[in-house]
Amino acid sequence: MAPITRKGRSFDVDGHLPAPFRNGRDDSWEVANSESRSNASRGDYSGAPDYNDGDHQAAIAASEMASALLGPAQYEQDLFPLKATADRVGREVEKFAEQLDKLSFLVRKKPDEKRKEVFMLVDEYHNLAKNAVGRLRRRHSNKRKAILSSDWRRKVKDFGRGPIENDSHSELDNFDDEINQDYVGPAPDTTVADLFYWEQEEQTWSLLRRLLDVRFPEHDTKGSEEGGINRFSSEERIWDHFLNTNNLAKERQTVLNWLTDTAEQSGDDINIIVEQLESGAPRGKGLWAHGWLYTKEAIKAQKRMRSWPQSIDPMAPGISVSLLNADKTESLVTQLDPDAVTRQERVMEKQDEYFERATWVACWEMLRRGRSWAEIREWCKDRVEGWRAMSLRGGIPAWDMAIDGEDVSASIAEFGDPSTLSRDDGLPMSQICGNRSRSLWRRMCFALARTGGMDEYERAIYGFLGGDLDSVQAVCTNWDDYVFAHYNSLLITQFDSYLRETYPDRFSESAIRKTGDFDSVQFHGQPDTAGRRLIDHLKTHGALTTNSAIPIKMMQGVLVANDFPNYIYQQGLMLAKLANMNQESKIIPTMEEQPADDFDLPLFGMDDHDSLRVMTHIFFVFKDLGLDIGVGHREVAIENVIVAYIDFLRLSGKLAMIPLYASRLSTARQTLTLGRVLLDTAAVSQRRELVKLMKSFHIDVPQVVETQLRFILDEVVLKEANEDISQLNVLAENKKPSRATMRPLKKTILDGDLTIACDKLIRSFEWYLLVDGYWAETFAAGALLYKKFFLSGHLTGARELLKRVPSSQISLTKSSAVLGKKVDITKHNADADEEEEAFFSVSRSTRQSRHQEARDWNHNPSSEHFKMLFEVLHDQAKVYMGFEELIVALCAFDDWAKAANQPAMHSGPSKAKSWRSKLQRAFDNVVAAMDPLMHGWLTDIPDEAASITAIRDRYLPELILAYVSVIQLAGHTLSRDILLQSMNLATVVAAEDSDVLPCFQNAGRLPELVTALATASKAILKASEEKGGGPRKSGGRVKGGTGEDLGIWNVRP
Repeated sequence: MAPITRKGRSFDVDGHLPAPFRNGRDDSWEVANSESRSNASRGDYSGAPDYNDGDHQAAIAASEMASALLGPAQYEQDLFPLKATADRVGREVEKFAEQLDKLSFLVRKKPDEKRKEVFMLVDEYHNLAKNAVGRLRRRHSNKRKAILSSDWRRKVKDFGRGPIENDSHSELDNFDDEINQDYVGPAPDTTVADLFYWEQEEQTWSLLRRLLDVRFPEHDTKGSEEGGINRFSSEERIWDHFLNTNNLAKERQTVLNWLTDTAEQSGDDINIIVEQLESGAPRGKGLWAHGWLYTKEAIKAQKRMRSWPQSIDPMAPGISVSLLNADKTESLVTQLDPDAVTRQERVMEKQDEYFERATWVACWEMLRRGRSWAEIREWCKDRVEGWRAMSLRGGIPAWDMAIDGEDVSASIAEFGDPSTLSRDDGLPMSQICGNRSRSLWRRMCFALARTGGMDEYERAIYGFLGGDLDSVQAVCTNWDDYVFAHYNSLLITQFDSYLRETYPDRFSESAIRKTGDFDSVQFHGQPDTAGRRLIDHLKTHGALTTNSAIPIKMMQGVLVANDFPNYIYQQGLMLAKLANMNQESKIIPTMEEQPADDFDLPLFGMDDHDSLRVMTHIFFVFKDLGLDIGVGHREVAIENVIVAYIDFLRLSGKLAMIPLYASRLSTARQTLTLGRVLLDTAAVSQRRELVKLMKSFHIDVPQVVETQLRFILDEVVLKEANEDISQLNVLAENKKPSRATMRPLKKTILDGDLTIACDKLIRSFEWYLLVDGYWAETFAAGALLYKKFFLSGHLTGARELLKRVPSSQISLTKSSAVLGKKVDITKHNADADEEEEAFFSVSRSTRQSRHQEARDWNHNPSSEHFKMLFEVLHDQAKVYMGFEELIVALCAFDDWAKAANQPAMHSGPSKAKSWRSKLQRAFDNVVAAMDPLMHGWLTDIPDEAASITAIRDRYLPELILAYVSVIQLAGHTLSRDILLQSMNLATVVAAEDSDVLPCFQNAGRLPELVTALATASKAILKASEEKGGGPRKSGGRVKGGTGEDLGIWNVRP
């Protein structure tokens, strides 16, 4: 037998809800944009209910309903102020969802396969961001160049006032203001600020992808093998081996490579920088190749004046007072070698000082961007400054083919095409290479950075090569530069420590004693947490306060520090705090724990949808790679981020993406979130699509709709009208009955508009129609709503529920899942032979096809089996259909009252006839509606709930009294014979087994009933006495309800 319901699953009439079960996946999902969704075919979902697909228009706008559910309208506006912002980034939002959906089957794959798929996913995210950057650069390239050039022009002006400082954000803001002032016409869809943001996001995905290779390596990696390394190997091979065998060193090198690449991609072109430096030179353009031109001319002049053919001796008498700079304040150098300034402790002309500084700035920018030594050499060679390139090289790399092998390209292949690179000119400057042992050269660079050099950029360059920190930090202008300085110092110190321990004969202890040493590893503390402490420190660095507060920048810091689990946890706590600040949120719960006071990283709000998107997708990456987020409050806090992003998708109209992201939540949070955010989906076509998507992601759709209704029932209090409805006012108040008639009905019975609360409940219930089968649960849930409406006096809600979800519609929608065909249980008779014959006369193959649609009924049914199922289904729907009978009766009385109060009867014969015809139809409807209420209405329900008895006691007495009043008015306006029906009513009420009389007794309205029936009897007598006591002629038609007429009341003496 096919199961009609699941044990413990159905609603009872008091509103208890069952536990969840799971559905299976049937189809894949493809993201549709808002336009395609709105124009989608309405018949593409075979599993959807077959009912009218018109969109039910509630009296209250869906947006108002959503605000009432999820929070006040102003609060929602604060969360996501501009939907246009979501539309602007809609393409990327949908593309990210498309890529994420490709991983929906990862749980079935092996770890190595899953790792590969996740890495490919990150590559796709990176490509999406890169494509966005490309599109924006084509549109805003000129503005971007103008901003960067303006920044460099400001830096050039500051050359004489110490290190270059960076204030690119204020430059960007000012530039945007100028553009906005000059622009005439509609606001552009994107701005140059969007370009700068997407550049940062593209760099973030690049960083994540690189770090994943290091932190989640393949299981068969053989990096720990010695590979023939010994103390005679070249330092280049030792360096490669060091990186391959030390994961921490490899991670630091990865971060450095990323920083050099980002500097190259997001910074200005080197040629433009050189142009800016040249344009700011006091000596004019085109003089780069002339070296210290002004100082050289001063020296020549001094030699001509003294007639000295040889070099000027700095100790020559009077030279210190005769060879002065143009300002006559300091002595000039007497020689032009690179060390002259520091060796003689003299100065150059200011124009040459600018040239010197500009040259070192250009070299630093090239080193910072990872340019190869070959490129630096060519640049210096063009400016007759080749000695600078040689000093940066530190000698030609040593390579002994007998020891190191013949294939040198393999060690540098990661830096470019091996066919175009060579050991001599292809190695980037960030890689340690050179003679057999380069530790001494690094010591010399360190010493020069600490004690030599005539410019901070010169010292920074040598500090970079020697592993110093302070000298490099002196020229750092932004967050990236500072991280670069620290990680470079850490890596070089770590490598020198490795050499000292492994190959001590290659390390010069004497050089350390002479030049000093800086142990960066010790300075940064515990290696495992050094990155985290560094990022925390940069947050409080005065010069980086603004830069560090940018969420996407701090996301990069979190990845570098390997602190993402803690960061997303703190972010989830912050979102909970913000969401519940003004009013309790319905989708993000209040957390007892607050964000840590000592948590230095900036946290963003729910209005930062870009950060929500990036953090959500990064979290999915780590989770798919095995990240344990914990349970309990920690899991709830972390999932707050996903829920906030889901709510952003809802508010931006991206409903089709919501099931995908909700499927990544825990089961309990999944059903709660979907139940909340999908309530304001009004279009049936959208609901069908969402149900289909939820099934495809293995989301328990029945549990979602049950949870939705449960929470709405908990939070909606139906007390706006008729809080005390011990008596239902159908009859008019303050109207005394006449000698022959009772009180008339109110002019309108079901008056008033549908309230927001009632509409929420009905909208939630409409989702049940989209759940396959689920017969008993659906009717039980609907009965619960009817009970709520009747007990609270919200009759307009009950009428709307009857209109939008009639029992016949539910039956036609769901019966095929159990009976194998559509059956209207409100009309179908299980004993009708023709119905059974039509059902069982179909071919065997057709029956088998129908049976496949049923859940568990996969055998050929018999007639008795069909009857049994039909009866069970009918019993499960009985309460719902009974409540429908009650609201149908109320609607019939409302129609009668409206018809009876029309003035047509006094507007002429034709209109009076039309009015009488309409009144007759209304009366017939009242009679038909009242019949089921007076004969065992909702009395034979097993385990009858007290609430049904309360409804009977409140509604039946009023309706029966109203029925007597309608009979009397109909008897005086339509036919006096109708008055006899009041006597039939009295017979029913007074019967020995009457189930109506106790309702009058419980309600204390039995005297009213007696009075009403007595008044009805008088009306009958009065009618029989009219026209000489003779009965009213009827032309031979049937009198009364069963053929009787008023002749029985003609009593003759």
